[in-house]
Amino acid sequence: MRPVVFRFWHAQSKNWSDPKNCTERNVLLDRASTGAKTLDPRILKLVTLLMTIIPTPALSHANFVLVSRFADNQIRSVLDELDPDDTDDCFSLGELDVDFRTDNNGPPNIGVVLTDPRGRRIGFDPLTKRGWDALPVARGYIDCDDLGGADTCRGVVRVCGPVTGIYKLEVIAQQTTAYSVSVLARSREVLDSNSLRSYRSGADLENVAIRARSRNVVLLNYSRDGREKVTAQLQHPLHPQLYEAHFPSAR
Repeated sequence: MRPVVFRFWHAQSKNWSDPKNCTERNVLLDRASTGAKTLDPRILKLVTLLMTIIPTPALSHANFVLVSRFADNQIRSVLDELDPDDTDDCFSLGELDVDFRTDNNGPPNIGVVLTDPRGRRIGFDPLTKRGWDALPVARGYIDCDDLGGADTCRGVVRVCGPVTGIYKLEVIAQQTTAYSVSVLARSREVLDSNSLRSYRSGADLENVAIRARSRNVVLLNYSRDGREKVTAQLQHPLHPQLYEAHFPSAR
């Protein structure tokens, strides 16, 4: 049995290549038929021959882009992923961890809000004093216990079973400072020989300056597929910068 995506694309290809389904060609043929009473039969045969050998619209650049985009949307809907149910899905469906810190003593003087590809948010905005906790299995907290006795703390956002796609990390500053962000991703588990295995990758942004009461946006590209590595892209008005540091390893 053919996969759903293949069957869809095969059907679309047949429709595009069939002259009966080409609207533009049908219009021209109708016009030719309407004017058949006034045209010389030899001219009519020549027009019909030319219409037969003209490449189909599916092969033109504009139509090819249109069909490609349509097919891409269909593939996205077919590959829609399920949400996690509990923390056990951190192992089976993957995990996305975001650590953020500043150089001041105590908790970081920035807040973060993480939005997943489906528009759900988790985090806290220190300027508006609003908080969100809409992701199915996720939590955010401040950790001051594992930094080697230093007085600084780090913020942590941990997402279990993250869906594949682009995540928006909004960094919100209470005062002018520099911040660092570390992203650690783990893929979903796959069967490898007789055992389950997942893969890790990471990305870091170090000492990024931010003004008081302003916001930075970092785009995180995550996939449950272990062949894809997580990336973090800091958005600037003119020059976006891409940060990625891969270290794939089996779990």
